[in-house]
Amino acid sequence: SKTLGNSPDPLDLIVKYGADGLRFGLLQMAPLGQDVKFDEDRIESGKGFCNKLWNASRFRQMSGPMSDNTSLHAILCRFDPAHFDDDDHAILAALIDTTRTLEKCFADFEFATATQRLYSFFWNDFCDWYVEVAKTRVQDPRAKDHALAVQDLVIRQFLLLFEPFAPFITEELWTLLGYATADKKFLQDNRLETAEALAAAIAKRGTSVDPAAAGRVEQLKQVASLARQLKTDQSVPQKRDVKFFVLAHQPEWLALEKNANKLARLVGAADIGRTTEKLALPAIVTPLGTLFLDTGVKIDPAAERVRLTKELDVVTKHIAGTEARLGNEAFTSKAPPAVLEGARKQLADQKAKHDELARLLAALG
Repeated sequence: SKTLGNSPDPLDLIVKYGADGLRFGLLQMAPLGQDVKFDEDRIESGKGFCNKLWNASRFRQMSGPMSDNTSLHAILCRFDPAHFDDDDHAILAALIDTTRTLEKCFADFEFATATQRLYSFFWNDFCDWYVEVAKTRVQDPRAKDHALAVQDLVIRQFLLLFEPFAPFITEELWTLLGYATADKKFLQDNRLETAEALAAAIAKRGTSVDPAAAGRVEQLKQVASLARQLKTDQSVPQKRDVKFFVLAHQPEWLALEKNANKLARLVGAADIGRTTEKLALPAIVTPLGTLFLDTGVKIDPAAERVRLTKELDVVTKHIAGTEARLGNEAFTSKAPPAVLEGARKQLADQKAKHDELARLLAALG
């Protein structure tokens, strides 16, 4: 407080974290209708996010020419329906959904919620996944301009959404990335496309966004995350190439096989192959089958048993919690059908994972 003399000077914070970092950090910690509990770590997080946006934009510049970015229509004209894949559909579906969420947040003055969604979308969906998987595509002359056009569209819409929270860096990047025009030099001179308008514009190009693709990509993300977790659990450096084997039914294996090269590069694997039987290797259950890690080192059965038992305990608790929720009439009578369906699917997935973990433990003896 001012009385205690422990209030930070905003000018000092601007020097340390930048005006945009301060602005974004403050909005992150300002939930609607509640007092703001100042936390300088959140301001530092705001600076880090702005740096992430800057670095991602500069990386886009280095990936290839900007071509024509002067309008949404110009960017869409660079889309090639023949080169659309699940990752394109998933990132555009996430962009449209993020825009829809931001529209509601702006209308309801829920700025903290808006910052969380912007952060999650740009850092996780765009940078950590889409940009990484697109690195291979931009090496292909046939698909390069299409892949870059999708990135240009995502960044353009994101800058428009992010501008109220970080006006300085967004304005700089708007010009740097070629979105400015002679009659509309500044970002604030441009209209933000609504979620529906954006979806309609993409569909008009002949590439309607496929929502089902988002589900398929989400499964691959979970597989990649769990593969990295398995390497961490076994103290294997993430950059070290290892071999993974998958025990899966045919449909799940086909989904993995189609994306094997991409997944291998993302998780640091020399190869991802299929097995038809359980292996005496460290394992983890994923949405697309059981993943076995071959490091070339013999496993310690006792240590592996402890790890799997802990994971089984966590899943058992999740099952109990989900069953209790579905058995609560107060919840089932009020929850929307989509929420109930999601909870039932989650319970089924948890039970399947529980059974597979139990089988893995039994195989250890």
